[in-house]
Amino acid sequence: MNDRLHGLSAVGWFTACGLPLEPSDLSEARGYLDALQMHSSVRIEPAASWTHAERIIRNPVWDMSWWEREESERRRLMTMCVARLGEAAVIESLDLSIGLEHEVIHGAATLAALRLGVGDEALVRAAAGAASMAAHGRALAQLAQVGDDHLFMRKYALFAGGRWPLGLLGGAFHLF
Repeated sequence: MNDRLHGLSAVGWFTACGLPLEPSDLSEARGYLDALQMHSSVRIEPAASWTHAERIIRNPVWDMSWWEREESERRRLMTMCVARLGEAAVIESLDLSIGLEHEVIHGAATLAALRLGVGDEALVRAAAGAASMAAHGRALAQLAQVGDDHLFMRKYALFAGGRWPLGLLGGAFHLF
């Protein structure tokens, strides 16, 4: 097993979903929100179950500001990396991990959902997709040589801690 795949399988993907939020979860979530430049009044609220998480991610009135901030930062880092390394090198570097990451992450999401009696494949794909995006963001941030306080590093840390950051809804950041 290569080092990259071993590192991914060592992450606690989705293992804390459904458990009460710990102080470390709250600290990681606040660090992520700070990196997103979200106002400190944004509350951090838990999702208690996979069903609750699904209601949150499917809610049509979610706050897109966090998503727009991430996408803007993703474009900025890509531009920075391409200017430094060239487009082909950046794409190759990011593509190397995508397939392996997704397989490991999807398997972990499936196991976590099944452990709690959830067999909804669409919900599992949504969870795995969100985690894969976080892993991709982390790889991009590492390629751009930004620090551990970067928002993509912070978001990945939430997933690495076994959580699924669901997004902003109703003035609260929801964490499963």
